[in-house]
Amino acid sequence: MILRHPSKKALRAWLTGEVDSDLDDHLDSCQRCASTLESLDAEAEAPIADVLAAFFVPPADLSVRLEQKVTDRLDSKMMLNVVSDLFGAGFEATKLLLTEEQPDG
Repeated sequence: MILRHPSKKALRAWLTGEVDSDLDDHLDSCQRCASTLESLDAEAEAPIADVLAAFFVPPADLSVRLEQKVTDRLDSKMMLNVVSDLFGAGFEATKLLLTEEQPDG
């Protein structure tokens, strides 16, 4: 049984899974050490949260880049439609010129 409060090093070790049954019993009965453990746990999680927050922050120019990509895509589709319409018009004109008229009846 622990007669004095464990060090922060011992509490950090406990957080990483190094279980000491005497420490478990002490933490169950000592509000001071439980509070210290909670603050150490929050400190341990803070760097991970900061890294994740920095990693998932979109670039500052994201909306401008997305807008430009959408505009480029729409422009390329419009050009494709114009080219296909021109090709189709030429094809239809050729078909009309080469098709013999069928007599009525």
